[in-house]
Amino acid sequence: MRIPAKLRVLFRREKFEAEMTAEMRHHVETQTEHNIAAGMSAEDARFAALRQFGNVASVQEKCREQRGWLWLEQWGRELRFAVRALGRAKGFSLAVMTTLALCLGPNTAILSVLYTLVYKPLPFPEPRQLVSIANVAEKEGGTKRQSSVAQYLDFKAQADLFAGFGYFTSANATLGEVNDPVRGSGMMVSADLFTVLGLQPLLGRSFRPEEQEPGKEHVVVLTYSAWVKRYNADPAILGRAIRLDAEPFTVVGVAPPRIEEIFNDLEFFRPYPVRPEENNPQARYVGNIRLVGRLRPGVTYAAGRAQLRGLEKSFADNQAVPQLRAFLEKGGYRVAVNDAREEMAEPIKARLLLLQGGAALVLLIGCVNVASLLLARMNAKRPELAIRHALGAGRATLLRQMFAESLLLVTLAGAAGVGLALGLLRVMNHYLPTVVRHVPPVELHPTVLGLVFAALSLIVLAMGFVPLVFLWRSGLRIGETPAASAGRRGRRTLGALVVGQMALALVLIVGAGLLLHSFARVMAVDPGFDAAHVVEGRINLPPAKYGDPKDMVAVRQRLLAAMKEIPGVESVGLTSDFGVAESYRTAAFLIRGSGVPTGEAQSLVYLYGVSPDYFTTMGIRLLAGRVFQDDEDFRKLPVAIVDQAFAERYFPGRDVVGQEMVLGTTPPPDGKPWIRIIGMVTRANLTGLEGRDGWPFLYFPFNQQPSLAFTFLIRTPRPEADVVGEMRTRVRAIDPILPLYATGTLASVLDYMLGSRRAILGLLSLCAGLALVLAAVGLYGVLNYDVSQRTREIGIRGAIGASRGQILALVLRQGLVKACLGLALGLTGAFFFTRLLRKMLFDISPNDPVAYAAVTGLLLLVALAASWLPARRAAKVDPVIALRAE
Repeated sequence: MRIPAKLRVLFRREKFEAEMTAEMRHHVETQTEHNIAAGMSAEDARFAALRQFGNVASVQEKCREQRGWLWLEQWGRELRFAVRALGRAKGFSLAVMTTLALCLGPNTAILSVLYTLVYKPLPFPEPRQLVSIANVAEKEGGTKRQSSVAQYLDFKAQADLFAGFGYFTSANATLGEVNDPVRGSGMMVSADLFTVLGLQPLLGRSFRPEEQEPGKEHVVVLTYSAWVKRYNADPAILGRAIRLDAEPFTVVGVAPPRIEEIFNDLEFFRPYPVRPEENNPQARYVGNIRLVGRLRPGVTYAAGRAQLRGLEKSFADNQAVPQLRAFLEKGGYRVAVNDAREEMAEPIKARLLLLQGGAALVLLIGCVNVASLLLARMNAKRPELAIRHALGAGRATLLRQMFAESLLLVTLAGAAGVGLALGLLRVMNHYLPTVVRHVPPVELHPTVLGLVFAALSLIVLAMGFVPLVFLWRSGLRIGETPAASAGRRGRRTLGALVVGQMALALVLIVGAGLLLHSFARVMAVDPGFDAAHVVEGRINLPPAKYGDPKDMVAVRQRLLAAMKEIPGVESVGLTSDFGVAESYRTAAFLIRGSGVPTGEAQSLVYLYGVSPDYFTTMGIRLLAGRVFQDDEDFRKLPVAIVDQAFAERYFPGRDVVGQEMVLGTTPPPDGKPWIRIIGMVTRANLTGLEGRDGWPFLYFPFNQQPSLAFTFLIRTPRPEADVVGEMRTRVRAIDPILPLYATGTLASVLDYMLGSRRAILGLLSLCAGLALVLAAVGLYGVLNYDVSQRTREIGIRGAIGASRGQILALVLRQGLVKACLGLALGLTGAFFFTRLLRKMLFDISPNDPVAYAAVTGLLLLVALAASWLPARRAAKVDPVIALRAE
């Protein structure tokens, strides 16, 4: 029979049944008439016609097989039967679906983030051929340093295993006209970067090599989102001049949207102007560019790495000056060539894998919980299955019934889990920028849905097949009661599942406990400054207008005076960088009369330019010497203030004020002065609370090293929004082309810097909480089921004299023994699992006894509570009623 006809039968079954019945009746009646015509009586004629036609039910079945899909009808019947059966067991159905949904939701959400940020291929042609190239100092703990233009030019000329090289670096700028300036994110790139990535502009063209020459770089390629948002996707934008840092740039192209899958907040690309000094081969290791390359087809990473390392060795042996050669040998510098996607994902990969591992443990606990529920239910259904089997239902039929129930449960749970994952992704996208910057919002990718579907399929198979096999091995006998069939093997199996649940839960909760204890230690760190009521805002002067140091100092003094006039302002400080940041510019230094500082890992300081009122504004106390004066600018002798960490590290037991130093590793040339230390202040953890043990800070007068970018710090009790509005008004009154950006309070910045730790802690705590609930529910369910199956035994114990207290203790002891076995296994597992947390812990050990003791005590209390209710139920069993029920 053809498929269209079978489909018509499938969807018009009632009409098909009626037609089939009428046709068979017609055949019987026609044969009856023939028999009557042959001389039979009416009764004999009909009987003979029916006998000749055969078994009507059998003929109907054959017709159904011919006209439809028997297997589909069988599954339809089983699904309808499953709906009725699960409807009668609402508690079981709800427990299974809720458990699976709560386990699948977090797994799907975290897996989506992991895939998007770590494993999703880059949106470029042949992404596996793209590599990231960096310089690694193997003798300095594997510190990575950026590449240089000189290195790029050498590789481009000699590395024939690569199809090309390109580079980029951050280049933010002020966008817009005089009346509407905003700070935008951008990149300076080499002319061949788009070619190396395999990208063609959506509109126009990319850059030409000659546009990297200084003075010829005033062209720009817009990102797709900036083109749409700022210019309404106007195709006539090509050739139009826009302003970047108050200078005109001609728009020559629009980049395809694919690149924003990696950098979602960019607005423009501009050529990297190569200065003559950057072509100097001896400047090979003082660059600030991110170098990428594309391997030729068939070339491995190892081969490409070997060729670049050969070029580096040739340079060091034949071209490097002795000082540079000594620097390279001392640091053990090597070229690292890694997959570009892996290089981008390296900072967050370990944390996301940890979260995914925690979510996977929750899923495993949930599956164990579901297995316990299924085994208990299958044992309760044993009499029903035995009767069905005795009436003719074969193993295939019973198996089909189990699969129908599991398919229905898992499908509903999977739908609920995906819905929960979508909700979790919305929450995670809100906090994701605090964990990793410059990433687009994470969506539920088809690849992740495919993995979820595969996991659901495995769960369906396990739920449908394993319980029935377990029952089949123990046998199905008519007249057997559930209590009689629940033998020692079944109880041991359920007990082993509970032990496993408790062990897995302890592993997760110990990890969350360690992170929580670590977070408490971080929050207890004294920042060394008073972040309350301090508002910051940053300004970047356009170099075309304020390139002269005198102009920089003059406009900065005018802005500083204007900020002090804001009503309610107590003090105003000025800094060269952000008020609080994850890192600052570092420099090596040499102390006069002391040689190179002992200990290579302590040879750097953070450089931080500040105004005289900075320390008062930040609440940083002066311990010795004096602060800066207003007239200490680039025309005066260089001075500096150090923090307490610097003094304790390099001048223990001595007065640091009056000492002299120089930035770099060699004394200053003749005629150049040393930097004189004029004061010492308390240690301020400006790199965040976790930067307590970082490099010391060296403060220098802001006017001695003028820069185009600076940040205002204003101490005021007024609301942030009011102060920021006043700041913008005064900035525009002085120069309307200057945008005020990166505004906020220092307290909010500190809170933001803890966002990564808080997000990891929150997600892992969510997984640990789910594990705790599932373990408690699993223990309660198994004990409750065990009590229900042993009602007769408990009744006999009561009848022969066992008190309620003894029965209560019996059940409690069984629950606590299972819990203690699980805790013992869990502690062993946690000992190894917490090794993965070592880099995320602050000021505590992975073997922190406080966390282990607290978690063990918590789980024992939960186990006691979960065992108490079944124990109370057992203690209340009436022996007479129990024996009569059996």
